[in-house]
Amino acid sequence: MELCRLDHITKRYEQGESVTPLQDISLVIEPGDFVAIEGPSGAGKSTLLYVIGTLLDFDVGELYIGGKDISKLSDVEKTTLRSETIGFMFQDASFIQALTVYENLRFTQTLGGTRSVDNEGIEAALAAVGLEDRKNFFPHQLSGGQKRRLMAAVALIGNPSLILVDEPTNDLNEEWAEKILELFAQKVSEGAAVVMVTHHGKYAQRASRTYRLENGALVGNEARG
Repeated sequence: MELCRLDHITKRYEQGESVTPLQDISLVIEPGDFVAIEGPSGAGKSTLLYVIGTLLDFDVGELYIGGKDISKLSDVEKTTLRSETIGFMFQDASFIQALTVYENLRFTQTLGGTRSVDNEGIEAALAAVGLEDRKNFFPHQLSGGQKRRLMAAVALIGNPSLILVDEPTNDLNEEWAEKILELFAQKVSEGAAVVMVTHHGKYAQRASRTYRLENGALVGNEARG
């Protein structure tokens, strides 16, 4: 079963002049896919992730998540779909500053109101990213690398079937970059799908398929065994 299908998606911005970061994008994502999207800064890679994640509307085309036509869903239904299906690792850390590390993960886990708190799952996520001894810290008390690792835990909490990650290795040393990518690869081996935006060709090689976003178009499709 397809997890996600984009059919001829176009996204435009009007910023004095018309800017089209995504033009006629078609892509199918299935369980077990690890897709990397490369491209220069400003090419629209993050825009594409936000569209796939139903966080950003598009102008032309169709988007299906788990067989559901996103255009036919209400905002509440989209929120529920994201909560149940999609994990996000944004490029910029986005935490609730008044909550501890543990509380931020608990909030993410129950967002949308469809899941109860899984304390063991939270502890496991923290251990996986090496933050079990920081669970009572507040976000401002974490280093840049620790915040990135927490963002990875946020993306993985609740075992989503579709994981969207934006420059996941930023602010990480090589050891932790490899560990975080290995966590995503493990989820792929368990049947989830990962779509990763990166400008690091070295890390893109971990993916089973790679594309490049150029002038609004998704080009390539280098499959790896």
